[in-house]
Amino acid sequence: MDDLFDYSCDRPVSIGQYVVVPFAGRQLVGIVVDITDSTNIDPKKLKKIIRVDEEVLFDKSLFQLFRFVSKYYIYPIGQTIHTALPTKIRKDADNKKPPLYQYSPSLLLTKNYIDTMPAKKRNLKKLALAILNGSINDINIKEIIKTPKQYIQELMAINLIHREEFVQQKKLQDTESKILNTDQQQVVANILKNDGFYPWLIYGITGSGKTEVYMALIDEYLKQAGQVLVMVPEINLTPQLEERFRKRFAMYEIVSLHSHLSDSERLDNWRRAKSGEAQIVIGTRLSVFTPFKSLRAIIIDEEHDASYKQQDRLRYHAKDVAMMRAKLLNIPYIAGSATPSLESWYLTKNKKLQLVRLPKRASKNATLPSVRLIQKDIKQQNSIFSDYLIESITNRLEKKEQTIIFINRRGYAPVLFCASCTWSAHCKLCSSPLVVHKKTNQLRCHHCDYRRKIHVECEQCGNIDLMTLGQGTQRVEEILMEYFPLARIKRVDRDTIKTKKDLDKLYEAMLKEEIDILVGTQMLSKGHDFPKLTLVGVIDPDHALFSHDFRASEKLFSQLVQVAGRSGRDNIPGEVLIQTNFSKHPLYDAVRSQNYESFADEELALRKALSFPPFVHHSVLKVESKWNSLLQTIMSELYDIANLINDSDVRIHHPARPFIDKVNGMERAHMFMESHSRIELNQFLIKLKSALIGNEIMKKVRFYLEVDPIDI
Repeated sequence: MDDLFDYSCDRPVSIGQYVVVPFAGRQLVGIVVDITDSTNIDPKKLKKIIRVDEEVLFDKSLFQLFRFVSKYYIYPIGQTIHTALPTKIRKDADNKKPPLYQYSPSLLLTKNYIDTMPAKKRNLKKLALAILNGSINDINIKEIIKTPKQYIQELMAINLIHREEFVQQKKLQDTESKILNTDQQQVVANILKNDGFYPWLIYGITGSGKTEVYMALIDEYLKQAGQVLVMVPEINLTPQLEERFRKRFAMYEIVSLHSHLSDSERLDNWRRAKSGEAQIVIGTRLSVFTPFKSLRAIIIDEEHDASYKQQDRLRYHAKDVAMMRAKLLNIPYIAGSATPSLESWYLTKNKKLQLVRLPKRASKNATLPSVRLIQKDIKQQNSIFSDYLIESITNRLEKKEQTIIFINRRGYAPVLFCASCTWSAHCKLCSSPLVVHKKTNQLRCHHCDYRRKIHVECEQCGNIDLMTLGQGTQRVEEILMEYFPLARIKRVDRDTIKTKKDLDKLYEAMLKEEIDILVGTQMLSKGHDFPKLTLVGVIDPDHALFSHDFRASEKLFSQLVQVAGRSGRDNIPGEVLIQTNFSKHPLYDAVRSQNYESFADEELALRKALSFPPFVHHSVLKVESKWNSLLQTIMSELYDIANLINDSDVRIHHPARPFIDKVNGMERAHMFMESHSRIELNQFLIKLKSALIGNEIMKKVRFYLEVDPIDI
């Protein structure tokens, strides 16, 4: 819904309360966003609110945030608020755990007033006197009166008492914290000496102890009776973080907010954050909209990760929304990464982010792993593993150390083709090849999840000698089993790790040294700390060097540095072997030296020369249709409309087809817009959307505007 809707109400309501209203023949949950004495609706047609819930869901600062997000991302305010609502509230307004309240006397409640109450109101007088003399809450009130509800309502009706949500605190002992090294102490001291809104970027190499810094900061904020939001890119990929927090802050309530929770669990944790019962919230991107009673700081771990960007509906970037929320609340914003996004690095150059460094590994004897580039010989082009990598894995097995083999492609092989007629298996719904999944005898599309069995013969010429091209995690796993039949090998990708529980089991098995070799995708590059892991082998990373995406180099560098950082995190030296056909490429040289700053500065210079973000601001109009001819016609009209209303510095590019120009049966086209002024681009997008919504041609297609896109 793009609009706000007027309803009448015959009882008091507050902004932020949720209500049940009649809408199009149904009863829906709505949020009160404004209260007014007048309306343009005919009073006879004005519908009444059916029920007002006592709970106020969002406070003033969150409504400010919703309005900013709605305007910046060109998304309706109603749907923006709807995004932030827990699913269970949207589905079932009555099914909830009631909050606990504590009661305090108003100025009207005095001993003399209680004495004037009628003698027959003995229970009312008893309760009023107890509230006047002490701290009364929903836990201890029944020690005074067994059925207090009617008396509480009576006292509130004549304004004799106030109530507010009550939080029952845990009483457990804290565990001892680690002693920080000099660099960590300096970072903590720099951040804590500044009050109010201050945006920080902690640039720390892999294994430098960023999490210990977070915990030291959190400890200080919690001592001030505050709450802290810790955001992670994918909660199911960081089981260690949650475990470390629970051990470190045993006396505090910690809750998680992520997609693996049931609707009831998520709502309960959401309410515990809102009431203040939970002092630490660990959540994925949607947690940025969670209400808090006393939020004191926002921490963004692995701030470079693309998972912070929502890719459908409200296409917000949680990192940017978090910074705005911190600004509205006047609290610190603290981001950290071993490979910060180039946008963040650019902000440090302009002093809009304060940069602090952790240049050494935290463990006393731990050092960064050595990185070696293995140039594949011509005779090895058809082989997945070089001789040197095989020898290195053998060496680790003999020393009972662990190995990771990283290949960022799941499945058995990315292409099935016929050498006779050059036919290849493509998805019928998308413009992409079908990936071979040998273990399930399937061809799968990794865009729309279309699946079918692998046919024995070529669909075009009938040749039965079909071949696979390239390799994925399944094929790498199969070949490793042939080389090392006695090794304990585990594959880690979306096909084998589907839940947080799966990853918890993997983590436990690695720590117990029940796995010798892990094979997997980028899942392996995030948040894992295995003391016995000393070798990382990287297979076939070269395809990213020639991507259509201008961010491809940044993503590849980050992936390689992050996965390399899993090695040698304890006191055993680590080694990283990268197999490549382009060992002289500058990117690999930067990875070998693990010099992020040099890479980032060179990449920023290139982007500046090419007028790419962060030196310009991008947005894209994405349009989809089942019919290609209609899409082409409409894109031409849209280009004319955009130029007609453009009276600013915004540059409008000619419509183009994306690299994957068909997904799930829908033809796709994009029109990019850019400007050096974020304000001018935003104003233009508002005008453009207004022009499109009122245009009949747009009813024939599906379209959406995306601000600051990360995938081209």
